[in-house]
Amino acid sequence: MKIVDNFLSQDYLVHLQRMMLDHNFPWLYNAEVANEGNIQDHFYFTHNIFQDFQPTSSIFEQFVPFFKQLEMNAMVRARALLYVNQGRQIVHEKHVDFKFPHKTIVFYMNTNNGYTEFEDGTKVDSVENRIVFFDGSRLHNSSTCTDQKIRSVISVNYF
Repeated sequence: MKIVDNFLSQDYLVHLQRMMLDHNFPWLYNAEVANEGNIQDHFYFTHNIFQDFQPTSSIFEQFVPFFKQLEMNAMVRARALLYVNQGRQIVHEKHVDFKFPHKTIVFYMNTNNGYTEFEDGTKVDSVENRIVFFDGSRLHNSSTCTDQKIRSVISVNYF
């Protein structure tokens, strides 16, 4: 695992924030966060940027500079994720992104008291412009926040 603060230039970060956190940005509701099952308060919103070996969003080009900084050989999936404040912190189930070996990043769009937790108990706090690199076939989980309206991250799986 590797954590890097101030990953993006401030200007580019602000550009992505304005685009993604705008009230017109198209988020899709997902009734399950990590594992299938009807857990009442485990939901989130996603915006698929890249999937099935192709761009899936009109904003894909806006992320090209971001993707270039990851020094990928091939991308599997890229998504923007949005968790809403539910009045209490919800800790989601541990999961793997894909069962095959691959690399994953979580990039934190805003600072809040949410986090990403790993199977060994390590927690990475949601700090604006922080990125964590890890093995996506390793168990991890997300959480909501209680000190901001939303917790927003970008998740990329790649080789």
